[in-house]
Amino acid sequence: MAAPISIRGVSRRFGDRLALDRTTLDIAAGEFVALIGPSGCGKTTLLRIVADLETPSEGEVRIGGVPASQARRNRSLGLVSQRPAVLPWKAALADIRFTQRIAGRTGFPAEDLLRDFGLAGHEGKRPRELSGGMLQRVNLASAIAHDPAVLLMDEPFSALDEMKREEIGAWFDRELAARPKTVLFVTHHIEEAILLADCILVFSPSPGRVTEIVPVPIPRPRPASFRRDPVFLETAARVRRLLFGAEIAA
Repeated sequence: MAAPISIRGVSRRFGDRLALDRTTLDIAAGEFVALIGPSGCGKTTLLRIVADLETPSEGEVRIGGVPASQARRNRSLGLVSQRPAVLPWKAALADIRFTQRIAGRTGFPAEDLLRDFGLAGHEGKRPRELSGGMLQRVNLASAIAHDPAVLLMDEPFSALDEMKREEIGAWFDRELAARPKTVLFVTHHIEEAILLADCILVFSPSPGRVTEIVPVPIPRPRPASFRRDPVFLETAARVRRLLFGAEIAA
């Protein structure tokens, strides 16, 4: 079952540099929230704080009413990093099953995930035998395999070619409708954010602040034809104006 996320006054400093400035957000259970903004604006820092991989300098995060550290210990989180976090000595199928064993939950059948992600026939291959895009698909499968309540994704599709990127995005759109999860999704891809998310948090340049929350007023899951919908085009133009200025969006 999806869990809500409460972020209260979270800031993060690295020495004298303020990376993230007093962020307060309430994310409802089952809500898909995209984070978008310039490089270095604190998106990944916020994601890592929610994942309990970074300690905030100020503020706190609670997931399902408990501290982020407890949610992590409860195996309530699934994390997809930019670089595949796979075990070099394990084959693809064994890597996914290892995640499930650690979490104590099967969730999605591991073989089905590999097939759905275009890796049928590669189940017994180790990381050195897989391309970068294949490794990232194993990483994605491992993160969701135990059916976590919260899914934290940092540029999860950046290593994929455009066709596979759309296929995997459509898979998540369908599956999250059937098995709701609370999702934080860091991306630089405006169209992808609009296709997948319920709302988009637009960040300012460093120090990172949420300057605006842009809703996507079409319910998920969304058909591929949504790309041609006036709502899609208007939302994309609005996000571009916020990021780049009116003259570029025009």
